[in-house]
Amino acid sequence: AAPWGSPQTFYMSQPGKYFNFNTSTITQPDDAITGSLVSGQLNTIRAMIPQPSGLLMFTDRNSWLINGGSQGSGVSATGTIANAQSFNGVSNVPLIAANYDILYVQAKGSIVRDSAYNIYSNVYTGTDISAIASHLFYGYTVDEWAWAEEPFKLAYARRSDGVMLLLTFL
Repeated sequence: AAPWGSPQTFYMSQPGKYFNFNTSTITQPDDAITGSLVSGQLNTIRAMIPQPSGLLMFTDRNSWLINGGSQGSGVSATGTIANAQSFNGVSNVPLIAANYDILYVQAKGSIVRDSAYNIYSNVYTGTDISAIASHLFYGYTVDEWAWAEEPFKLAYARRSDGVMLLLTFL
């Protein structure tokens, strides 16, 4: 995803053939897929995480759910849908998959969010889980982090000035 010069474009190989990106003259369901996120602004794809309902694609401006369009339908060359989920972009810091939640640093680098499926609104949406400790981020950004699931479910984050912050996520 996001090759140089086409930051909104993604490529998917033929099913079960990881290195085969062939297509047919007349599009077949098992052809390779080339898609672009259609939005009113440029979205640079930064990360992708598979979910039961499709592929979550995170950009620097929002997140998208890529699927076949209806419950249980798979992605194919003849049926691929991209629906915007939340409008909080991600930074270049890698995502952390913690059980059914996805932790990420927001695009500006100073807010940590938790993205999870919201059954009531039927979208993947995120909440600011660093709001109570926002004073730790004033004037700083999170440059990198690592996840230690056991025994205490900790995210070790390095701030731009070298200070290490710890986030317990249960």
